[in-house]
Amino acid sequence: MQKFLIENYGCQMNVAEAESLRHLLQSNGYEETTDPVEADVVIINTCSVRITAEDRVIGRLGFYRGLREETDKDRYVILMGCMAQNRGEEVKDMFPDVVKRVWGTYHKDKILEDLRLLEKGSDFLHLSDYRFLDAVPQSSSPFRAYLPISHGCDNFCSYCIVPHVRGREVHRPFAEIIKQAEQLLESGVKEIILLGQNVNSYQDQDKRFEDVLDTLAGSVKVPRLSFLTSHPRDFRQSMVEIIGKHANISRLIHLPVQSGNNRILSLMNRYYTREDYLEKIRWIRTIPDVEISTDLMVGFPGETEKEYEDTLLLVKEVEYLEAFCYYYNPRPHTPASRLPDNTTEQEKLSRLDGLIKIQREIRQTRLAFWIGKTDTVLIENRSKRDSNVFFGMSLSGIPSYVEGECTLGDIIPVKFTGLKGSGLAASPC
Repeated sequence: MQKFLIENYGCQMNVAEAESLRHLLQSNGYEETTDPVEADVVIINTCSVRITAEDRVIGRLGFYRGLREETDKDRYVILMGCMAQNRGEEVKDMFPDVVKRVWGTYHKDKILEDLRLLEKGSDFLHLSDYRFLDAVPQSSSPFRAYLPISHGCDNFCSYCIVPHVRGREVHRPFAEIIKQAEQLLESGVKEIILLGQNVNSYQDQDKRFEDVLDTLAGSVKVPRLSFLTSHPRDFRQSMVEIIGKHANISRLIHLPVQSGNNRILSLMNRYYTREDYLEKIRWIRTIPDVEISTDLMVGFPGETEKEYEDTLLLVKEVEYLEAFCYYYNPRPHTPASRLPDNTTEQEKLSRLDGLIKIQREIRQTRLAFWIGKTDTVLIENRSKRDSNVFFGMSLSGIPSYVEGECTLGDIIPVKFTGLKGSGLAASPC
């Protein structure tokens, strides 16, 4: 029995694909290991959104080169995912003694066939005939599962490499989504997270994203339904109406804004203005107990101090529960990489530090707002330090530390009692 190891980097889509590959390999006689020394097959599922993610992969391949020399074992290393699609052949030339196969973002369903062929196969880098893998429960949290409903992106934001490495949008058939969700529920899953690079642009004939939400939350009765990631361009008021209609749809809405300045948003090719975005925020705020998260970029080429401050003002106005903050770094093949960029890395880091500081203060305010209030929490695991404390996420996205007798996998009502760690302490009610 051959042993495999998966190293995963990047977004939730990569996590979902890694889980599906793990299940596929285990179902066909392969045994998983976490020890690189034991592994016969190593799958490195890569990210290319930022240069730091690529640097980590280069470092890991250096590790496997050293391990090969140390153990005199020739592992079958597959470089997979966005970085593989973008730089796979280059990296294979850098590590010809390590990387046996380069696999981009398509055709992962053929991995078993490839492993049977071993050296006789060829690299998979053509973006055609995409096939969705079956969704499976997360190995780390079997009560939750990612369900990809679309793949790729048609927006071509000027800084983003995703359309170049994931290709144009492909949508999973509506009937297949329903079938996948029903199978996940039968396996004990309590929360399904719908995934797509631009999940709310979903369309299959006359079915749109609202139909997916309405059917899964209503007819299929998914206990908890979430989704990532929405593009403000395609976020419609009808989506807010569906979310408000169903109490089992997450009250944490992720709506990436990137910048709070209209000139920068135009240069980013985001298709909306600050005013457009704030109008959609007002729609969302009509949902009771809703929280909002976002992505924010500072230091885009040509961004002035005043334009950066516009982003800070927007952050203060919206009051995000959570924000994923980063500074711009150029990605190949993107229009933004050709723009003049006179902002130093030190200036970008300073702006990022200022943004993170403000967001941390806002997060504490949002958390404090919930003390004394109630919500429902999906109980995911028990604390290793205190067997009487359980961890889970609330419907509104609050990390919750619940003290009292709980059952893993249950969704229970709780009352928040105070700040604790990165979230709130709670007690069952």
